[in-house]
Amino acid sequence: MRFINRGEPKQIRQEDIQGYYWVLLRNGESIELPEEEGKAYGLEQLKVTESKIGPIKVETKQFEDSFESELLKIKGIAKKTAEDIMEVFTKEGLIDHIKQNKKLPFRDDISKKLEKEYGK
Repeated sequence: MRFINRGEPKQIRQEDIQGYYWVLLRNGESIELPEEEGKAYGLEQLKVTESKIGPIKVETKQFEDSFESELLKIKGIAKKTAEDIMEVFTKEGLIDHIKQNKKLPFRDDISKKLEKEYGK
């Protein structure tokens, strides 16, 4: 699967016939990785759709919404707050935490918004 980096530069470990090597993936660059590995690095998945315009094949690239972009869509959550949330939880971890009725370690207004959004 194709992944794109939307944040700080990341060191990605790649396997080669002769062993391993490291690749620096800067903001906006993409790389081909297995799905689990791309998600583990916190990269955004890139969807590619093939279509035809007359005799020409065309690829359309679309980005899946990342956890950060989902958080930023919630009114009252800005970039810094979203980063703070992502330091503590993954999306799945946040949903599990809310379903277990545990108290979230954020301000009450942010906790209520997260519970409303992900407690469905």
